[in-house]
Amino acid sequence: MTKLFQYELRRLLHNKLFFCVLAVSLGYGWLTLTNTIILGVAHTAPFSPWSFGYFLSQTLPLICVGELLFLSFFTSKEELQIRSVIRATSMDQRRYAVIRCGAVLTGTLLLSLCVVVLATVFYVRLFGWMNFGELLLPALLTLLPAIIFCLGTGLLLMNLHPALIYVLIAAVLLLPLPPLPTAISFSLNNFFSQYPLTLGKLDPAFHIPSWLIASKTVLTLLGLAFAIVAVNMQKTSFSLNHCRNRMNFKS
Repeated sequence: MTKLFQYELRRLLHNKLFFCVLAVSLGYGWLTLTNTIILGVAHTAPFSPWSFGYFLSQTLPLICVGELLFLSFFTSKEELQIRSVIRATSMDQRRYAVIRCGAVLTGTLLLSLCVVVLATVFYVRLFGWMNFGELLLPALLTLLPAIIFCLGTGLLLMNLHPALIYVLIAAVLLLPLPPLPTAISFSLNNFFSQYPLTLGKLDPAFHIPSWLIASKTVLTLLGLAFAIVAVNMQKTSFSLNHCRNRMNFKS
């Protein structure tokens, strides 16, 4: 199982799609750092958790789009041929789906890590700032719930129809545009740019309100639930195809 996971991850990371998404994410991230973050967000320092969180909120849609494109990589014609071969073996289809899901999640986390490293290098080179522990909470709050939700939703939609993944990609790109309430905001750009102003202090300490924790917990659990349903659908689909093949063989 470990070797198969390494094989799937290597195929994903060596694909030109990964490098294209990485280049776009880093390029946009650099523009955000040098044009917006360098001035600070909501009267906070450029290297404050608030400004760093805002930086991640701006790059998050690209990261999630990259994740969904990684999922679409597994629906290409070549991948469908490989899947048909896998289905002819005795391999548990749910386990295989979990392996591929893990490969996509790992690739997305590596993409996110590259974006985070870009920001930290920017902080070190420009400000000599190295208190990286302060950036952990905004990174977890911004990245993990959205990544897990997009993974689960993408898997579920792909099981219904492969083309639905592109509808979700469009939704991810459009969701940050309207001024949604922070509790249901996907990218949290309004939270990082507006909430510090309500605390009545200049460059306040980073604080996550309980209602936002609850909102992101629900988003994460929904993503996990969708992923579990999608994996079980893989097993059901395999069982139906196996029965049909047996009936065709007998006839």
